Amino acid sequence: MLHQQERPLSIGSAVQFTHWGKTIHGHLLQRQGRRRFAKVIDTEERTWNVPEAALKHSGGERRPTIVTRHDKARADYRVGDEVAFTGRDGPKRGEIVKLNPKRAKVRCEGTCWNVPYGLLRRAGGESARNGAERLNDVAGMARRLMEEHGLLDWTLAFVEAKRRLGDCHYRDCVIRISRAHALQGSEEQIRDTVLHEIAHAIAGPEAGHGPLWKATARRIGAMPRAKSYESQAS
Repeated sequence: MLHQQERPLSIGSAVQFTHWGKTIHGHLLQRQGRRRFAKVIDTEERTWNVPEAALKHSGGERRPTIVTRHDKARADYRVGDEVAFTGRDGPKRGEIVKLNPKRAKVRCEGTCWNVPYGLLRRAGGESARNGAERLNDVAGMARRLMEEHGLLDWTLAFVEAKRRLGDCHYRDCVIRISRAHALQGSEEQIRDTVLHEIAHAIAGPEAGHGPLWKATARRIGAMPRAKSYESQAS
């Protein structure tokens, strides 16, 4: 039997690391590829880039759903939105050209500004889209489906994705849903996406989109099709 500290870390695992002699507690949010760094979200919702080798299990509860405050703040905006904010030299108004994790890139009269979402407001008195509420609703629905089908030790997260609606990472035990799809898709479409990825988790990495996966998808109520979806064994 493996001791707790020997269990492999996966997305949502409760972790700790040391920073300037202080122990920081949080949850594993994201791995960052070949650099062997990981992104951790701490108890105050701050994010840290930490070498994976420096992380240890903290003994805390796994975080079953990861929706950060930045996810919620960003959810009310789209590329092309007209927004207003106050810069160093006074009020500004421009168009969002990119949505980064913590800041929006806003073009104002040929100059681009990186503006925290908390400082933005919709120009022209337009009302908010209630994107945070929508993300919470989608997360709740997805979490219920995951638990219904036995994925109690898996984590749900959202991801920036333009070419896929969702993905399933077996090593990290995480199902990720495209943030844009969660905000703009219909309830029926999003439910099918979640069930599609649950079918991947149940069928396993060797199944691909083959007969076993298709049979599993049909059994749990997903459309057995591969278009616009992706599963990853990494």
